[in-house]
Amino acid sequence: MSSIHSTDKPAHHQQADANTEDSIEMPQDTLHGWAVVGGCFVILMASMGSSNSYGVYLQEYQQVFPTASTSLLSWVGSLQFAVISFLGVFSGAAGERFPLQLVIAGGSVVAGGAFIAASFCQTPVGLLFTQGVLFGVGGSFMMIPAMCLPAQWMGRHRGLATCLATTGGSIGGLWMSLATRALIAHAGWQWSLRANGIIIVCVGLAVSPLMRMRTRLAGGRRGLADARVVGSMRFALLFLASVFVAGGYFAPYEFLPPFAVGQVGVSKTWGANVSSVLNGSGTLSRLVAGPLADAIGPMWALVGCLVASLVAVFALWLPLASLKMTLVTAAVLGFTGGSLISMTPLITAELFGVERLLSILGVLYFASTVGTMVCSPVGGLLLDRYGAGGADYTSVIVYIGVFYAAAAVLVVALWVYSVRRSGRINEAPQKACGDRVEALD
Repeated sequence: MSSIHSTDKPAHHQQADANTEDSIEMPQDTLHGWAVVGGCFVILMASMGSSNSYGVYLQEYQQVFPTASTSLLSWVGSLQFAVISFLGVFSGAAGERFPLQLVIAGGSVVAGGAFIAASFCQTPVGLLFTQGVLFGVGGSFMMIPAMCLPAQWMGRHRGLATCLATTGGSIGGLWMSLATRALIAHAGWQWSLRANGIIIVCVGLAVSPLMRMRTRLAGGRRGLADARVVGSMRFALLFLASVFVAGGYFAPYEFLPPFAVGQVGVSKTWGANVSSVLNGSGTLSRLVAGPLADAIGPMWALVGCLVASLVAVFALWLPLASLKMTLVTAAVLGFTGGSLISMTPLITAELFGVERLLSILGVLYFASTVGTMVCSPVGGLLLDRYGAGGADYTSVIVYIGVFYAAAAVLVVALWVYSVRRSGRINEAPQKACGDRVEALD
């Protein structure tokens, strides 16, 4: 039985055990690696940016389908992330088994085609299956690899590279929110969806040739993921934390824009501006969070973001319902929450290594399915029942705050368990006999 270890990480990423003869040193932090990071940035800009701007579509759908409940319409956005995460087990495995360029290109065609198909839908149910489920299928084969690759290609600057790549989602959400609102106003929501879909297809096909795995197992991969990893207590704690991180991350994008319109009483244009502030501040936060994660470790960086998000929810969003404070809340939540999703690949790489990061993280992102399927639809249900027709978001805000609190507690528990059990954070899993790593470059 041979161990697989990473040998090119900063001090707090170093594996404790020595390399065996079955493990070879592989170059990281290369020029091609930074090109891959740039490709991941563009892929996430098109895919995650389209999802992050769903709040603008939600406002329009509430007018187009006035008899549909907020909860039902919220399911469209929730299904996007839920299906992306649910299929992470399979998209991660596919990325390790088949050429990653083809996996990402195929995903972009499906995801873009889903938006184009949604433009012809006449009912909310049609949107659920196209803009929701079908986009999620294609998006999973785009986003999961793009979230993982920077951690494989980078060692010393892993946190910076990962956060720079995920900044693409925020930048995409920033300009797509504004562009979507403008397109809806001038050409209608159907043509906005078609333009969005064309962008996804073109970007995915153009960038996919850059997207390569840096390492693979010479003995061939076995199963969907490493059984020793997914059966460990550390993975269980990280899995549970990811449930609440996902719910807390996506909820403001769905509920802050309609909160501004429904409770604060501003125009739908200002609702789109709130979405843009969320995405813009999230972009800035990742530029800070990446070096911070490299310096103090991704677990503590994540805890800091969660605690700050919790304070923003109960000190700003809940008691202060005005346009000015809504924009401040969006800026703070975007800044603190923008890095939440970036920390998961870094923590996973620190705990379990990078060689099977794609398949392991694919399983881990399955946890996000629960978070997205519970947080936003239940929030919409609370709004329908206790929200006075969309004029009172108190119950929704408190509910979102609970997600941040639970996630912070679980991440701290993971850190305590890891330190008490082994005296160190990272411990590479043992691999099946015959598995070894080969460099692809």
